[in-house]
Amino acid sequence: MPEGNTIHWLARRHSRDFGGRRVRVSSPQGRFAKEARQLDRGVFLEAEAYGKHLFHRWQRGAIVHVHLGMAGWFYRHAGVPPPPRPSVRMRLAVPGIATDLIGPPTCELITDEKLEEILARLGPDPLRKDADPEIAYRNLRRRGRPIADALLDQKVVAGVGNIYRAEALYLAGIRPRRSTLRVTRVEWEKLWRILRDLLRRGAAGGRIATVEPGEPVHPRARRVPREDFYVYRQERCRRCGGDIRETVLSARRMFSCPRCQS
Repeated sequence: MPEGNTIHWLARRHSRDFGGRRVRVSSPQGRFAKEARQLDRGVFLEAEAYGKHLFHRWQRGAIVHVHLGMAGWFYRHAGVPPPPRPSVRMRLAVPGIATDLIGPPTCELITDEKLEEILARLGPDPLRKDADPEIAYRNLRRRGRPIADALLDQKVVAGVGNIYRAEALYLAGIRPRRSTLRVTRVEWEKLWRILRDLLRRGAAGGRIATVEPGEPVHPRARRVPREDFYVYRQERCRRCGGDIRETVLSARRMFSCPRCQS
């Protein structure tokens, strides 16, 4: 599932491609056909991201809400676009650019009231200027559970997925199964800064890479399968060379270093 960095990256790209322009909208698949007819030839104002949710704002107050889920994606075509596949839920097109949305669990036309309902269910998004880490800390402390479990709860903090939770906890030196009741305010502030910085880096390039460029690798650490990560899907810790521990938390694979995280 795309994490928050990808959704913010997509929002910026859609705003650049379509912002302030009259856009042709269609739904070859048919599941968004009625809504597409309402939007077609309207003015696309901007795209906005909150956590893993994407919102397209249109003239006259129309809002399209998209959640990509596990398999959804936007496919961008420059120049003359190919004929849309039958699976395209929504195509946005202007001269020279077309974007096809395929496979999302959610693509819906919503009201401002529905938007507020969606946002009310979400915790702060570290990538947004209006994010308050204190609210996230209060969300975190509401009941004791593993910190790695809490970070995937979008009601606690929005936009964090499986990769970022593993990498941020490693960089903060916090064991994944540490109870949220034992995470101090100072530790949380450090973890929040790490999450914010990692997400910002990912939003800038549209991909997740948490390792600092040029950082040395411990001689015992193998550089496969992914050089972009410290612990996620790694075999040995890049910093201490110890074995990476793999467990299951929140029904997802969790990776950590027993030596570097306490």
